[in-house]
Parts: sequence; C-alpha cells; structure tokens
Amino acid sequence: MAENTLEDARTILQEAKAAYEAERFHRSVRLSQESFELSMKACLRAVGIEYPKEHEISDTFAEHENMFPEWFEEEVGKIRVASVWLTEKRGIAMYGDEIRGVALSKLFTGIDGETAIKYASEAATLAERLLKQLFG
Repeated sequence: MAENTLEDARTILQEAKAAYEAERFHRSVRLSQESFELSMKACLRAVGIEYPKEHEISDTFAEHENMFPEWFEEEVGKIRVASVWLTEKRGIAMYGDEIRGVALSKLFTGIDGETAIKYASEAATLAERLLKQLFG
C-alpha cells in the first residue's frame, strides 16, 4: 500500500510540474500539496503508523519520529515546515479568495509554484529512500 501511495504521489507531482509549465501556479501549488501529503502518508504507512485523515500531518511525524531511521528523523523539521506551508496554501489554491473576490490565477506566483514543487519533490525522494530501505 505504501508503494502504491507513493506512485500516486509521483503521478500527481508530474501534474503539478505540468501546471507550473502552463503558468497555472495555483494548480501547481494545490497539486504539490496533494503529492507531498501522499508521499508523507506513504512513509507513515510503511512503518505501520495509522495516519490522521487530514491534510496537515506533520505532528504525527514528531510524535513517532523514533520509528524512522536516524537519517529520516533529521528531516522531520523540514517536513513540518513544508507541510504547514503547503496546507496553508491548499484551501486558497483550491477556491481563491472568496471574501475579496480575487481569482485563483491572481493569488499565486511562479515562486509559489517553484516552492511547492520543491517541497513535493523532496518529500517523494524521502519516501522513495525510506521505502527502498525498508522493502528493498
């Protein structure tokens, strides 16, 4: 199941990159968040942790970091920063700023898209390394 979840994360990451190339930065952010979340949930699933059914899951890593290899534990701080940043952007990247009436395409820049893709790419790489170590 963890490997399948990571495959989905990688597919969604490719969609995020395509959205970025098309200058649909809000979509690249939203899709990157989804990819990041799935990569991290693959890691939790791989070590037998039942993850919460919510988008922001960084606290779960902090609570169970001793279940991961030392090299992974060293990344938990970065995971937390990325998870919070992406989750904060997720809702607005999905719906826009309805209160101010600002369209999705006006809310995000290329820098936002680059940052989101970077976080999702790093998460997928971490997950791949962990799964390879655990399952060969």
